[in-house]
Amino acid sequence: MSFRKFPAKADRQNRSTEPQFRPMKILLVVPGKLKTVPMSGFSAAALRALGHEVRVEDYYPTLAEKAGKRLAPLWRDTEFWGPVNRRLRRAIDEFRPDLLFTIYGLHISQQTLTFARERGTLRACWWINDPFQAQPVFDRAAEYDVYFSNSSVCARQVEDALGVRSHFLPTACAPTIHHASPPDPASACDVCFAGDWSPARQQLIEMLVKAGLNLRLYGPWQKKIASDSPLRALLTPGFFAPEQMSIYFSSARIVLNFHTWFGRFSHGVNPRLFEAPACGAFQIVDFKDEIPSLFEVGKEIAIYRDLDSLPGLLREWLADREACEALAQAGHRRVLQDHTYERRMAQMLKLL
Repeated sequence: MSFRKFPAKADRQNRSTEPQFRPMKILLVVPGKLKTVPMSGFSAAALRALGHEVRVEDYYPTLAEKAGKRLAPLWRDTEFWGPVNRRLRRAIDEFRPDLLFTIYGLHISQQTLTFARERGTLRACWWINDPFQAQPVFDRAAEYDVYFSNSSVCARQVEDALGVRSHFLPTACAPTIHHASPPDPASACDVCFAGDWSPARQQLIEMLVKAGLNLRLYGPWQKKIASDSPLRALLTPGFFAPEQMSIYFSSARIVLNFHTWFGRFSHGVNPRLFEAPACGAFQIVDFKDEIPSLFEVGKEIAIYRDLDSLPGLLREWLADREACEALAQAGHRRVLQDHTYERRMAQMLKLL
């Protein structure tokens, strides 16, 4: 794919259309140790750009908090997670936030959430591992005032079962990070896949390689595939930063998106859905129920519904470079208009 400098003007124009709120004090509680969850930083930056005062707390223990402690069962405000929750309660007491907004929030105790409620703080949880890890937060969702999910179905299930106000809130892109980059000749390919290993993903990539497609693979697969696997020659191993991912996507003609829950659930969307088009890339993704409400299928994004049809679909798109370019540019315009983190955080606050 040729390198195109997409104008930043659209993003600047969109900011003026964001819903306006009074400035809030927001305590953002995040899994800071999870380097593969960069939406923590993206969300904090977006909330600040929208004019809010944001304090970020990591709900993983510091070295000092770990000292002399042993792992306790999840959810209990004792031992291992006790020091973390005491720190969070101090932050609530000092900062007096209008909103406690947590991403995942697995180890925030009921005592801490009650402490926040008693001080007039609205409590919201954003769970972005639905539907394949729905149960952990389902057990805790009733302790929040509002629950957000990357799956429309899971959000509805939580509201129906627990009576908690719940909303579909997918992830997004950060245009300062996810943008078109000069292609790297070493990464040039027809099709690329970037992400974690799973048995289903390995099976898919092996099928595409056998079909003769020119493919590159990025991610921590090196310990999962056999030493004599043909995939090793295609693999750039290890975790990658979002900035590096943007280069990979800009160097491929097609970005393949394959949800880890393919074949198990028809709903829920992953971050790659928005990050790839933000990089100006053509994306083909397995169909999820929410996608038509987010993109115009066939014009802004390409989909596949079964694996048998995928090699043929890839060849059809690769044969029509002009159509690929048009779809990539349309998808890029859509994410800048509707699917940046600033837009997503504004949607979150409006839903509150």
